[in-house]
Amino acid sequence: MRPPPPSLEMQILSAMEEVIFSASYPELQILYISPSVETLTGYPIEYFTDHRDAWRELIHLDDRSIVELALTTLNIDGKIRVRYRILTKDKQTKFVQCQGRLIRNEAGEILRFDGVVADISELLSLQDVIKNESVEIKELLLENNILFNGSQDSMFLVEVMDNGEFVIRRINAAYEKSTGVTQSYIQGKTPIDLLGEKLGIPVIKNFQNALKAKTTISYEESLPMPAGTRIWTTALTPILVEEKFKFIVGASKDITEQKRAENALKESNERYALILEVSSDGWFDWDLVNDTVIYSRRWWLEFGNDEKPENVPISYWKSLIHPDDLDWVSEFLENIMLSQRETFEFSFQMKKRKGNFAHVLSRCYIQRDSSGNKIRMVGSNSDLTETKKIEYTLRKAKEMAEAANMAKGNFLANMSHEIRTPLNGIIGFTELLLHSSLSEEQKEYLRSIFLSGKSLLSLVNQILDFSKIDSGKMELEFISTDLNDLVQSTVDLFQISAASKAIPLNLHLDAQLPRFVSLDPLRLRQVLSNLIGNAIKFTHEGKVEVSVKPIKQNDNIIDIEFAVTDTGIGIDPNSQTKLFDSFSQADTSITRKYGGTGLGLTITSELVHKMNSHLRLESELGKGSTFSFVLSLQANTSGSVSSNLFEEKQTAPDESVIIENNLIQNDILIVEDNDLNKKLLSKMLLKRYPNIKLRYANDGADAVHQFQEKIPDLIFMDLQMPVMDGYTATIEIRKLEKGSNKKTPIVALTAGAFFSVKDTAMESGMNDFLTKPISAADLYSTLEKWISSSRV
Repeated sequence: MRPPPPSLEMQILSAMEEVIFSASYPELQILYISPSVETLTGYPIEYFTDHRDAWRELIHLDDRSIVELALTTLNIDGKIRVRYRILTKDKQTKFVQCQGRLIRNEAGEILRFDGVVADISELLSLQDVIKNESVEIKELLLENNILFNGSQDSMFLVEVMDNGEFVIRRINAAYEKSTGVTQSYIQGKTPIDLLGEKLGIPVIKNFQNALKAKTTISYEESLPMPAGTRIWTTALTPILVEEKFKFIVGASKDITEQKRAENALKESNERYALILEVSSDGWFDWDLVNDTVIYSRRWWLEFGNDEKPENVPISYWKSLIHPDDLDWVSEFLENIMLSQRETFEFSFQMKKRKGNFAHVLSRCYIQRDSSGNKIRMVGSNSDLTETKKIEYTLRKAKEMAEAANMAKGNFLANMSHEIRTPLNGIIGFTELLLHSSLSEEQKEYLRSIFLSGKSLLSLVNQILDFSKIDSGKMELEFISTDLNDLVQSTVDLFQISAASKAIPLNLHLDAQLPRFVSLDPLRLRQVLSNLIGNAIKFTHEGKVEVSVKPIKQNDNIIDIEFAVTDTGIGIDPNSQTKLFDSFSQADTSITRKYGGTGLGLTITSELVHKMNSHLRLESELGKGSTFSFVLSLQANTSGSVSSNLFEEKQTAPDESVIIENNLIQNDILIVEDNDLNKKLLSKMLLKRYPNIKLRYANDGADAVHQFQEKIPDLIFMDLQMPVMDGYTATIEIRKLEKGSNKKTPIVALTAGAFFSVKDTAMESGMNDFLTKPISAADLYSTLEKWISSSRV
C-alpha cells in the first residue's frame, strides 16, 4: 500500500532552499524545522527535534560568541539578524544568515521564536562576514546595555579608529538635555570638529590617557555648549573588543551647582573659622565627591602631620582612628551616607600628633546640591578625654557597687541556707520530743525551744524576702481572690496576739467593696501582716484598726485604700524619713526594747511599690500612726477564698501522738550529706513507718550508683551536696529511666528556698519539694502522697 501523497504545504516547504524553524523561548528548543534543513546541513529533521542543543553544535567555534551576543538582543528588539558559519555533516563550512522574531499573543506574552536560515556562502567572504557582524552586534549591545540603560548621567560613546582618531558615535538623552547638543549634530564628529583645536586637544589627551591607563579615569572639565558653559566631572572607560580597545564609554555629571556651593561654603568657612577655632578643637570640610578634606589650623595642630592641611585624602583621617573603633565607625558612616540625615554626632578615639589617643566628639552636617546629591560634610571636633575619664571612674564605681550588692545577696542567701540547716535539727528534734512521754514542765521547755526556732526561722525568711526584692527577683502572681475573706483571715491571725496585750483589733470592710479582685494574695497578706504586726507590737493601750474601702471606680478597675491605724508610740517627724531604709528603725533604742531586723517596713514598702503604689505614713509622737496605700485592682465575678490559696502553717507545735503505719514497708533512699539532717529524717520516718527499709547516700554520685544497684521506691534528695548536687543526680537518674514506664518519685529537700529553687528542682525532673525545717506532718503527707499502702 502506498503512503498518502505529501500535502501542498509540505511540498512547498520541501522545495524551499531556506530552512524554516520554530523554537520555544527562552529555552530555544526546536519545535518545528522544515525538510530543507537536510539539504543545508546533511542531518535529518529528527537530529534537531530530538536533541535540544543540536543546532548550537553546528555553529563554527569561532562564531558561537557572535550568535550568543546577537541572541541577547532578542528580548530588547524582539527580532534578530545575524550571519555566521556552520559545519555540515560532511565537514563542509557554509556561511548562513539567520533572521527571526518573537511571536506574541494579544496580551503581549511571548509564545515562541520563528525564523528563517538561508545559505549565503556564495555572497560573502569569511573576513567580511565576521568583521561586519562583530562590529554591528557589539555596537548594538553597547548602545542597549551600557550607554542607554536609563542613566541620569550624560553618557557618550567614542570609537577608537585604526589611525588613532576618536569619533563620537552616540550620546544619550541626558547628554542632549544638559548640553543642548543633539545626536544628529554630534554623531561622526571628532573632538576637534566639535570644539576646535584649543578645547578639543585637551579632550583628546584625556581619551589617550584612558587608553594608556587601560581602566576608568576621572577628571573635571569646563566646556562651552549651546546650553551654556558647565563644569563637569567625567569618567572615561576603555572597552576591549577582540583584545583591542575599540571604544571609550564616557559618563559626565554636571557639578556646576556643586562648585558654586563649594565657593559659597568656603566664604562661609572663612566667616565662621574664628568662631569654630575658639568653640571646638578644630573643624574639617570633607569633599564627598573627591574624597579630600580641608582641616582647620587648630585641628591640624592636634591631629595633623608636617604636610599642609588642604586637600588631604580621607584615608589619612581613617588612619588616625583607634583600631578598636575603626570597624564600627566605618559602618556607622556608611549607614549615614545611605540615609537622609543631615546632622549627626558620634564619639570615637583618634590618634593625636603626639602619639596618644583622645576621645573625640564629632558633630557633622551633610550638604547637598540642588538635585539632592551629597557633596560635602562639614563638622567640628571636641576633646572628651577628661569627660571619658570621669565616666570611666563612675562606671568602675558602679560596677564595684553592683559587685558588692551581688556579693551581699549571695552572702544573705548562703547565710540563710546555713542558718536553716541547724534550725531543721532544732525544730525537728523538738517536735519529735513533744510526741514522747514527758512531764508538763519538760514540754513547756520544749515549746519555748520550738517557738524560738520558729521565730528565728521567720527572721531568716524575712532576710530572704529582702534579698529577693533587692535583687529584683521577686515577681507578683495575680489571682482572682475573695478580698473580704483574704483580709478577714489575715486579721484573724493576729487576734490572739492582740488579745494577749488586751488591745482590741477591729476590722472595717466597706459594703461597696467588690467581692473578687485580681491581686497577689500572698504578697498582700504579707504587707497587711507586717503592718498589723508592727501596730500591735508598738501599741500598749488603745486599739488597732484595719480598714478597707473603695476610692473610685472606672469600668471594672477600682481603686481600693488599705489602712492600718494604731494608738501606739508614734514616730518622730525627724525619724520618718529613714523609716523605710534597710536595716534601720526610727530609734536605735527600739531594737533593744522591741527587737526586729529593721527590714519589715522596707520589705512592705518595696512590695507595695511592686504593686504600682506607695506606702503613706501619718504619725504623731506618743499618739499613734496610720500606714495606708491604694491599689488599682480589677473586679471579677468569681475567685478563690484564702483557705484554697494558703497552706496555713502551725505556729504551735503538734503534740499529738504519732500513729504507726505498719503497712508501708517500702525501700526509701535518703540522699543527704549532713549527718544531723540524715538522723532527723530517719527518726521522723521510722517513728511512723517502723517497717520501711532506709538506705543512705552521701552525695549525688553515690545516689546514682545506688540507684543502678537497686531501684528504690522513693528518694528524698538534698539539693546542695559535694561531688554531685541533687539537680544533676536527678537528671542522671531520669536518663537511666529513659524508656521505662515506671518513674521513681524524687522529693527535693532544701534549706535554701532562694529565688527559683523550687522551679529549678521541678525542671530537673523532681516530683515534689520540702523546705527545711521539715515538719513531721508535711513529711508524712508527702511520703503517703507518692507511696500508698497498695504498693506494699
